[in-house]
Formats: sequence, C-alpha cells, structure tokens
Amino acid sequence: MKPRVAVLVLNYNGLNWLKRCLPSVFRAEYENMEVWVIDNGSSDGSIDFVKTTQPNARILQFEENLGFAEAYNRAIALVQADYVVLLNNDTIVLNPEWIDRLLETVETDSRIAGVQCKLVLMNDKTRLDSVGGMGIRYWLGFTDIGKLEVDKGQYDNPPVAPFYLCGAGALISRRAFLAVGGFDAQYFAYVEDVDLSWRLRLAGYLIVYQPAATVAHFWQGSSSQSVDWRTYMQRRNLLRTMMKNCGSTTIWWALRNFILHSILLSLAFAAGEPRRTLAVIRASAWNITHLPDTYRHRVTIQSRRKILEHSIMRIMYPPIPYHPIRKKRLHHILGIMFNRRHDQVDN
Repeated sequence: MKPRVAVLVLNYNGLNWLKRCLPSVFRAEYENMEVWVIDNGSSDGSIDFVKTTQPNARILQFEENLGFAEAYNRAIALVQADYVVLLNNDTIVLNPEWIDRLLETVETDSRIAGVQCKLVLMNDKTRLDSVGGMGIRYWLGFTDIGKLEVDKGQYDNPPVAPFYLCGAGALISRRAFLAVGGFDAQYFAYVEDVDLSWRLRLAGYLIVYQPAATVAHFWQGSSSQSVDWRTYMQRRNLLRTMMKNCGSTTIWWALRNFILHSILLSLAFAAGEPRRTLAVIRASAWNITHLPDTYRHRVTIQSRRKILEHSIMRIMYPPIPYHPIRKKRLHHILGIMFNRRHDQVDN
C-alpha cells in the first residue's frame, strides 16, 4: 500500500489565499492523501468557505492564533500519516504529480527526513522563491537558496542539498519529526524551520530537494505583522536556535558574531527606525530570561547528536554565492568584520 500523506495547509484569516490554494492541492493525482486546513482562530469566514466549497478537506480549528510552530505540532501529533506536507495558504501547487515526486525521493533512503519543494514566485513563476535554505557566512543568519534568481534549473541537476527546509512547502517524515521533538513551541513564527532542520541533521537525518514538485508562493503573503515585530521574532529565534544547536567548537564564535551584529543593527536602525532598534534589544533580553529553558534543550540535543560539527558546517555553508537583495555594501563590510575561516572547525 502506498504511504499515507497528510497535506497540512496552515491558515490565519487567509480566505482569499485558500480560494486558490485548496483547489490546486485537490488536483493532486496521489490517492492515499488527506488534506487538512489547520486554522489559527480565523475570523474572516475561512472555515465556512472550506466547509462549503471543499467538503473533502478535514479541518482542525483552534480558538486562538497559536502561530506556525505550535499549530503544526498539534496537527502532526493528531494526524495518522506516514508523511506530512507543510504548505502555506499563500501557495498554488503547479503540478498534480507533486506528491508522487516527493515520495519517490523520500523513499529512496530511510535516512531522508524531509524533501523540499521547488518554490517559485507567485507573480513571476520564472523566478525562484526558495529551494531550501543555507547559512549566511559569519553567523549573520540564514537565507533561502536561489531567492529571486531566474530559474534556469541551476539547482536542479544534480539537486542542491539545502541545509534546511523552507516551511512554505516541504514533505517531512512524521516519525522523524516526532523523534526530534517537533517544532520548538517557543517559536511563534520565523526560524522554526531552520531549528527543526538543524536538529534533524544533528540526529543523523538527511534533507533533500525535489525540483519536480513545484509550488508557487507569494512571499510573506500570509504575514500581516509589522517589520519591527518580524525583526524581534527573527532575532529572538535565531539566537535561541544557535544556542541550542551549535557544537562546542562553534558556539562561542557564533555568539560573539551575533552580539556584534546586533550592536551594529541597533546603531543602524537608531537613526530612522528606533522601534527596530528596540526589537533587536528585546530579542536578546528575551533569550537572557529564557536561558535556563534554552540550556535544557541544548543538553538534550547535544546528547543525541550523531553528526560531527565540521560536517554540519559544510552543509550549512555550501559553495553557493550569497547575494543579499539589498545593502550589498553593508554585507561586504560585515563579512570583513566577522570573517573566520569555516574550515577551522575541528570536530
């Protein structure tokens, strides 16, 4: 019997997105599939729409907005499936055989825990949104591979090996997800896919990319939060992720660079965006107050790790050029300031 797949469409007041997303999902040719709408307390009529127009969709409705991480944790604990597909509501599936292609890939090796879809831009499908993610050198954060590049198949043959899955469109082994503890419930939004993927890799699992499973994504279409809120969540969760997952040979280097980078960001924002400066400061303060909890997680993660740190670093920083969308000169300066050879990691 073919593996059972649950496609989980996360929704929060995304009625207009669901009108395009769900019909594209139900065009899938794969038979042993359930489609779930995971609703985070919407008030825009989303659930009534789903019940009326998509009676085959199953609904898991929460009374409040639990965010990305916890909503998916509860949904994945509930569904009975071999694999789950995480799918943003601001997406359209472009090829009906996408589930078959994802399963063909994940079933080739028992170590594969996740398969990344090819995400292209909703408004310009000739350009990439993400084929998975990688680290930005000098511990400046993480970024989508191929962001805004013209899709020439440059990451398809052979398929690139992303460090982490982009949660907007990816298949994950439910067994592996539960084995590493799922998403960190503290991560309401942002960086949770990096953290999960990092923990999967430390536990010895693989993450791969399948270019034949193509999904159009409207970048940040499902997010209505302010830029200072996004800055706060991204910096907050990035620091916690590093403190939990970095090995003993990289953690102090990573923390040093994070602190220096945070100081520079605070100064840069101070002139015209003081609320973002405050967001950067609040992100560090949150981590200080939650340090005992972060440390408990770190002890568990590091005690279970099966992969040496230099192997993780090679995957995190592949030989792929990083071209920041904006402020290229600033990133060049930061690169000089934070430079350290990544091959100096010794275990």
